[in-house]
Amino acid sequence: MLSESDPIFDSAHFLAVIGRILADLLGGDGIVSAIESRSGTFNRVVKFTYGGRRMGVRLAQNRRHFRYERDLIKEVFAISLLKSAGETVDDERAAAQIAALVDTPRGTVMNHDSVRTILYYDWSTCDLPYPFFLFEWIEGAVLWEQPFPESYEASGRVLAGLHKVRFEHFYENILTIHHVPRSWRDHLRVCLNRELARSELILPDRLVKHMAELDMSALEPGPACLIHNDFSGANIVMDKAGLPHVIDWDNWVVDCPELDLVKMKHWTAIGAEGRLTHRPELYEAFLDGYRAEADIPVDEGRLRAYEYLWLLRCYNFEHSREATGYEGISDDSWRHVHPRAQYYLDLLESL
Repeated sequence: MLSESDPIFDSAHFLAVIGRILADLLGGDGIVSAIESRSGTFNRVVKFTYGGRRMGVRLAQNRRHFRYERDLIKEVFAISLLKSAGETVDDERAAAQIAALVDTPRGTVMNHDSVRTILYYDWSTCDLPYPFFLFEWIEGAVLWEQPFPESYEASGRVLAGLHKVRFEHFYENILTIHHVPRSWRDHLRVCLNRELARSELILPDRLVKHMAELDMSALEPGPACLIHNDFSGANIVMDKAGLPHVIDWDNWVVDCPELDLVKMKHWTAIGAEGRLTHRPELYEAFLDGYRAEADIPVDEGRLRAYEYLWLLRCYNFEHSREATGYEGISDDSWRHVHPRAQYYLDLLESL
C-alpha cells in the first residue's frame, strides 16, 4: 500500500478506482504493484507496475493557490493542440477545440512524440475528488540529472517544435480564447503590472519605477504560441535513447517564445552549491538546438522584457514563501535547489 500519510488522500479508494480503470483499458485483474508516491507543491505522482508495464498517475490535489486554470488537466489540451503544429489556429477554431475538451472531462489515449502518453484522464471529480490522469512511465532521468550539452541541444529542438503551435491573439488564459483577445504589448503590460502590484511595497522604489516605465513600443510584437511556461530541467525527461519528453503542463499559456527561454537561462543546471544557476555552455547548446528548429528568430529585446516578468514572478513567489516560513517544508524533490528571493532581486537590478 501507499506509505505516505495524507488526510485528503484515501489510498484504498485510489487503488480501487485505478485498478478498475486499468482492468477496463488493458484487461487483467486490476491489481497494481511496486507502488511509490511523491508529492510536489500542487500534485502527487504515484508510480507503479501493471501487467509488467511501468505507469504513473498524476493527481492535482492542492490547487487553492494555483494561478492557472485549476480544475482542468491541461496536458490533455496541450497534446490536442500539438497536433496543429505548423498551422495558425485562429480564435474560433481554438475556442471550439478548447470547448470540446472542456465538455469531455473523461477520455483515453492522448499522445505526441514530445509528451508522455496519457492512457486515461478524468477531471469530473466523480470517481476521485480531484483531477487525475494515468500515463505511460518514461524510463530515464530528468535534464538536471544529465547536464550534458547534447541533452540540452535536443531539448532546445523539442521546444522549438512546441512553439510551432500558433494562435491568432494573446489571452488571459485558455478559457478566454475568442472572448478576450489582446495584443502582445497589452498582454505583457497586464502581466507585468500584476506582478508589480504584488511587489511594489517590498522592491526598491527605483526598480519599481524602472519596470513601470519600461517602453516596449520599439519592440517587434511577438508571435502568439503554445508556451510550456515551466520549461526547466525537472520537467524534461531524457529517455534511455537520449530523446527528451516534456512533462508537467499545468502552467502552459498562449504567449511569446522568449518566455520559455528565460527559465532555462537562469535555471540552466544545478551549481556547485546545490542551487540552480546559469551555465553558459549548456544554455548555448540549448539555444543552438532551438535556433536550428525554430522558424522565428529569438528577439533579444523581447527576451529582456520577459526576463523582467519572469524574475519578478520568481521574486514574489520566493519572498512570499520566506515571509511565511514555508520554504523547506514541501517534499517536492527539487524544492531544495531553487534559489532564494535575493537571487532574483540581484538579477533584476543587474538588467
